[in-house]
Order: sequence, then structure tokens, then C-alpha cells
Amino acid sequence: MTAGRRSGFLTAFSALILFAVAGCAEFTPEGPAAPGPPPPPPPPPVRAPTPQGVTITTPFRAEDFAWSVRPGTARIQGLTARGASCAGNAVALTPATPYSSERMRALYGSTDYSVLPIEAVRAKTIVNDNPAMRGYVRAARCDGTGAFFFDKLPAGPYFIIAEVNDTAGQKVIMRRVTAVAGRTLQAPLNGPAPEPPPPPRKKTP
Repeated sequence: MTAGRRSGFLTAFSALILFAVAGCAEFTPEGPAAPGPPPPPPPPPVRAPTPQGVTITTPFRAEDFAWSVRPGTARIQGLTARGASCAGNAVALTPATPYSSERMRALYGSTDYSVLPIEAVRAKTIVNDNPAMRGYVRAARCDGTGAFFFDKLPAGPYFIIAEVNDTAGQKVIMRRVTAVAGRTLQAPLNGPAPEPPPPPRKKTP
């Protein structure tokens, strides 16, 4: 190979290497195009809310919950709305006592009715919570229509707690209800507060 042909080959090979290194860089007759603006910085990471410690002053007393484990004839039938359904989620039924009432107020801001984002509830922690209360909490599962049932309950006040899949995100509904012996309480969680059913009428002789 002569010196002239070798020089031409090296020039062409160098041009090929330069094109490969340039990748997809755009070239114009005047030279390489000006680089575009730098990409925007990534959004800051979303941090979970810091748990808030809450202390309960009401002492836990097993005798306050004793009535809730007796056999009973009351029944609660609950229902959630289609747009905020509890379908597939667990529902808790907690006896209303001085201890559990203070606990509900600390977590939900009310002892009657409350709807909160699930993150707001999980961000609160009862620092002196007594695990013995879990033995008095009943659980049920919402069916595909958002309905749930609690059977064979002793009459008395309870708190229903249900997680619902709202269009704006997961929320928790808490509602206080009163079960009546021998009756079925209809408890729509997304509607007006349910009234306890009237006692059965006595048959006249």
C-alpha cells in the first residue's frame, strides 16, 4: 500500500470512528447543533408522615369490656357506598367503653362519626395502648357489594371501623352504633347515623 493510499484509508477510518462516538448528535453545515436545555431535576422523594405519639389517660379495665363477650341476639348489617366501598377489606367492631372512646377520639377526632385519609390515622400511635383490647375486637369482611355483618352480639354500644377505597384515595370510616337485642341494626357507614331499631311490640291478648 502506497503512502497516499494509506493516508486516505486512515482519514476515512478516523471519520468513521468520529461518527460512531458522536452517536445521535445532530450536525449542521455550520457544525454540531447547540445542546438543548438540561432536563428538569427529579422531584423530591415523598416522605411518610412522622408518627405522632398519643397518650391515653383512661385506664384499661377488663370489666368495662366484659359485657361484650356475653352471648347475644343482636345483629349489625353494615353497608358502604359504591364510590367509597369497603369491598374486600376487613371491618372491625370495638365495644364502646371509656378506654376505647378516648382511643377513638385520639385517633379519629370524634367518638360519633369520622372520615379520614388512612395515612392520617396511621400517622398516629397510641404510645401506651393496651394490647389486651384486641381480644374484644370482632372482625368481618366486606363482600363485593360493600356489605358486612356481625351476628350474635350482646346489646350495647360499638364502634365500627372500615377502610374504604375512595376515588380520592383510601380512607377510614369510624361510626358509633348501638345494637339492640333481638333486632338487626342497619348501619350505612357513608350516610346518616343509624338509629337503633325500636323494641318489638308486645302482642295484645
